[in-house]
Amino acid sequence: MSHELLLVAGAPGLHADRLDRVAHAARRVPGAVRHELVETPLAAVALVHTEPAGGSSAVLERDGERVLAALAVTEDGLRAAVDTDRPHELGAEAGHVLARIGPDGLTVATDGLAFVPAYWGRTDDGLVLSTHLASLVSLGLPADIDEQAVAEYLVHMHPWGHRTLLERARLLAPGGLVRWRAGEPVRVEARPLYAPSAEAMTDAEAVAEFAALWPELLDRVRGRGGASRTVLALSGGLDSRAIAVGAAGIGWRPAAYTYGSSRNEETRTATRVAERLRLPHTVVPVTDDRLLRGAPRILDALDGAHSPGEMYESWFDDTLRSFADVVVNGMIAGPMWGDDKTMGMSDPDTVARQLRDRFAGALRAATPYVRTGGGPGLAGIVSTGIDAALRGWDFGERADMVMFWKQANKMLRWGSMLTNSLRRAGIRLEAPFLDRRFAAYSARLTPAQRLNGTLYLRVHREVLSAAADIERSDDGNPPRALDHVYWSGDRSIAAQMVALTARHPVAGVRRGGRRVLDVGAARLRGYPPLDRAADRLDGRRAVFPADVFLRRRPAYAGRLADLLESGLGSGSLLDDDAIAAAAAAVRAGSSPTPALALARIGAAGAWLNDYRRRAGEWRAHARAAG
Repeated sequence: MSHELLLVAGAPGLHADRLDRVAHAARRVPGAVRHELVETPLAAVALVHTEPAGGSSAVLERDGERVLAALAVTEDGLRAAVDTDRPHELGAEAGHVLARIGPDGLTVATDGLAFVPAYWGRTDDGLVLSTHLASLVSLGLPADIDEQAVAEYLVHMHPWGHRTLLERARLLAPGGLVRWRAGEPVRVEARPLYAPSAEAMTDAEAVAEFAALWPELLDRVRGRGGASRTVLALSGGLDSRAIAVGAAGIGWRPAAYTYGSSRNEETRTATRVAERLRLPHTVVPVTDDRLLRGAPRILDALDGAHSPGEMYESWFDDTLRSFADVVVNGMIAGPMWGDDKTMGMSDPDTVARQLRDRFAGALRAATPYVRTGGGPGLAGIVSTGIDAALRGWDFGERADMVMFWKQANKMLRWGSMLTNSLRRAGIRLEAPFLDRRFAAYSARLTPAQRLNGTLYLRVHREVLSAAADIERSDDGNPPRALDHVYWSGDRSIAAQMVALTARHPVAGVRRGGRRVLDVGAARLRGYPPLDRAADRLDGRRAVFPADVFLRRRPAYAGRLADLLESGLGSGSLLDDDAIAAAAAAVRAGSSPTPALALARIGAAGAWLNDYRRRAGEWRAHARAAG
């Protein structure tokens, strides 16, 4: 089975009311087939079993007035979370949410990376908690919308920090701990696993430690898979390649899969890596029947972050289930090795300015669909959110502080949503770069080792050399020929390009040529007779070129229009007239707004409508119950 946890806690008494609330919410969990209920004088808990099965392991046990409820992505992780008094020191290998209820109060904890997210909110006398955000409304939490969070979502794909789209709901932080005792305020702590370390290694020591650590981590992944069908999501980049080469190095050759076709650069590169390592390899075609498939189901699987437009894995979940029980993914590796354009920036104002510049296009795209009622406008709302997310972080302490800030405030949102979407599809996710031991290793890297990914490239040359001569799909340069892979904020990109070209002329020319192609494609699109040529160019470079799909694939356009229309009538910030006009334009195969921005707008409206429906159902249920 796959599972969700639901919990209501409050002062002693009103047991039937709490149990009724939990039972009502359990029946409303998407995919629910049955549920177990436990109550104590302080709390009622439900463990909901969902289909498709296979995405998680869980336990619900009672011993007198003590209750243990836990959900984890692996059986080993479940045992580890239950057996330790320091669950925040575990990572994705034991991704979990753990609740312990005693006669006087309760604690709820996540793993140190919040690999499995938990959402909670305060009530008049206690709290509600769920591993499924919308279920908080079914538990009786008001469906009031956090307009700041909605604005941040439309621009950044998720709210910053611990906000959710619900005003009174919060995401429990990495290493989060909620403590509550009857008659006392809720206490919340965060003990993140990924935090700056005072320890350091020389480059040679760091390479040697990775060489010893990486085979052990991958062997553990193989062992946790047991008799399950474990496959590797293989792209043309460095991260999945590191897993593939490491796996082959221990004599493990899992099957791999890549989306696309032979005309896609990423697919061709992934195929070369698989052939070199003798991995069984499946290329999954992106056919019309898959484009933006099952958006309503995907919306249920994503807890108010990202959208069906960019969570591509969910389009293929039934295909994945046909050959996989476990997917190994290289997610979040880039930021841990140094991939961020604010890397090296020490001033929070400079970091904030770079973030505003980075998301300026998304801000422009979302603005026509938002009504701010004469307030500060969408730009002002989003800027306020960025400033709040940066508050309290000392970027002058070390040149790579942004990496730790991103993990705590931003990057794990994508990882959490991928974890959710796959586990709710009955597929277990393994993320070796988010194992607690790799997180501890990465925390010890120095800013200089992280800058431009120099140490990562050395690791590929010296430890993962079996595929180091195969080009990256991003720019056509093999790791063997590079000492610079990520742009940083310590100097201008132009200056970095000049320095790169001086050291690696072929690499510099290839990256410059790619930029010329990007600019050229955009300019070609300004001349209607040349639009198709520009689209073909984009289609070669990207497996999922959403804007090309919108113009050239009616199936995609129709489903995107359906998604937009599902968000009509949500109120809050969204402008129904503008959204309806966009849906009509999309059905005609055109739009002045990028497809992924429209997907976020439709997703936001659909979530807000779902919250409102759930609130109405709860009120009707409460009235009927007396």
